[in-house]
Amino acid sequence: MLAYLVYIAVRSLNDYEYWTIFAGLTLGVHEGGHILFSPLGELLEVAGGSITQVAVPLVVAYAFLRQREYFGIAVALAWLSMSLTNLATYVGDARNQDLPLVSMGSGGPIHDWHYLLARYAMLGDARALARFTTFLSLLSIAAAIVLGAWLCNAMRLSAGEAAPADEGITSN
Repeated sequence: MLAYLVYIAVRSLNDYEYWTIFAGLTLGVHEGGHILFSPLGELLEVAGGSITQVAVPLVVAYAFLRQREYFGIAVALAWLSMSLTNLATYVGDARNQDLPLVSMGSGGPIHDWHYLLARYAMLGDARALARFTTFLSLLSIAAAIVLGAWLCNAMRLSAGEAAPADEGITSN
């Protein structure tokens, strides 16, 4: 599983059109974020898609942490990496607006990052922001790999050990 996650993360970093199950999830979460944030005004509605697509993998990682499902955290970090890669592509496209867009509303689609960066006179910074987002993606996949590899090694080392006895369970 870890090797597959690394493979698809590297493919996603090198080919923005590469499609994985995480790409479909991320798109759905992104579009849902627009709906979630829509009552908060136009600015947050536009930004809400990107906010949500980054927040949801972090929330999933936190849920796995609370359940002590540590390999799930590695999977959530890999998802975060692919989500950030997707976001970096979107941010980097703000100036040219070449990417095909999805619209959930009645009007035509708008390019979220063109809208956001133009609003704050930062369109010239789109590529730098995209590079920074790619860097965060690399940190996330590195954390996923390190955690996943550490867990795999810990499982390998403990494979020969007896499982701890459950307290309070008696057998007849």
